[in-house]
Amino acid sequence: MRKIRYVLMVCLVISLILVGCKSNSSHKEEMVKIDATIESYFKNYYSIDDYKILDNNDESYKKEIDLVESIKEYTTEEFYDKLKLKGGSGTVVDTAKGKKRNIKVENIEYEIKKPEDIKELKDEITLQYTADFKFYDGDKEDVLKKEGQIRLKKVNGEWKVDYEPGYIPHYMFEKIK
Repeated sequence: MRKIRYVLMVCLVISLILVGCKSNSSHKEEMVKIDATIESYFKNYYSIDDYKILDNNDESYKKEIDLVESIKEYTTEEFYDKLKLKGGSGTVVDTAKGKKRNIKVENIEYEIKKPEDIKELKDEITLQYTADFKFYDGDKEDVLKKEGQIRLKKVNGEWKVDYEPGYIPHYMFEKIK
């Protein structure tokens, strides 16, 4: 009888340990997916590889549309429609064109705001982020930090950006030399 109780107790302890490890592992997996979505969103939406083509108004307009289209798979349908409606990438294109610089995003860091505990993560997460925006052309380079908030929602098992201001703030524009 004692052996049976001992075996049952050991099995119970092992199963509790395994459940705890699986739960912790699933949160890590979710954060990897969230990180990949954020990286893809920023690097697609805020990147201008050749600002010189933007002098042509047709190319400039096409680039605005292309930037919004490039993030469709990383955003909720509602957020995508809002960006599309307001010409969301206009400030990115205008900044590159006006300052005659290419734009690249690097070093995206974030801190979870909601839920306060990652163990409470279900289908929505809000993060405070900082990202380095590199404005460059030849030997000219300025790296400025952008801070903001980004919200992601889980849609059909995938994390999608549901909110992010979607523009380059004026204070950054003024600092580019």
